[in-house]
Amino acid sequence: MRQEKREIKDKKTVEELLCGCRTMQLGLWDGKEPYVVTVNFGYADGAIYFHSAQEGRKMDCIKQNGLVSFVSVIESNVVTAEKACGYTTHYTSVTGFGHAQILESIEEKTAGLDIIMGQHDGPCGAFDAAVLNRTAVIKVKLERLVGKNNPASSHTSKA
Repeated sequence: MRQEKREIKDKKTVEELLCGCRTMQLGLWDGKEPYVVTVNFGYADGAIYFHSAQEGRKMDCIKQNGLVSFVSVIESNVVTAEKACGYTTHYTSVTGFGHAQILESIEEKTAGLDIIMGQHDGPCGAFDAAVLNRTAVIKVKLERLVGKNNPASSHTSKA
């Protein structure tokens, strides 16, 4: 990280921030170009979980190589100034990198969906069998998780 002072180094804090997020921008690679898509997710035990249709570009990328990166922005506020280069953004975000695997068994899919629903304060368990059969559930074991922030209290105006 270029500006080391912006890194959130405490792993527990980074995980707590991620657990407070509802969506992330998921970055995938199809072999020719990057593909970014917003997904709902859940986080538990060093992994993120999200769901998908069984087919489509997202699933094609995952099946091709499984490489995943993401960013989830917890807060963001653009600060204006009189001069263009005086603008800044106060933010807190979490970025992660890992490798995706498609969960196959009904038990794994149910557990993954429970993690997603739990992150959204939704009901868990008792998923309809037809829904489970047509839904892909993906687990991304995280290899790296990075928190970053530029809080309002550390900003000095450059206007």
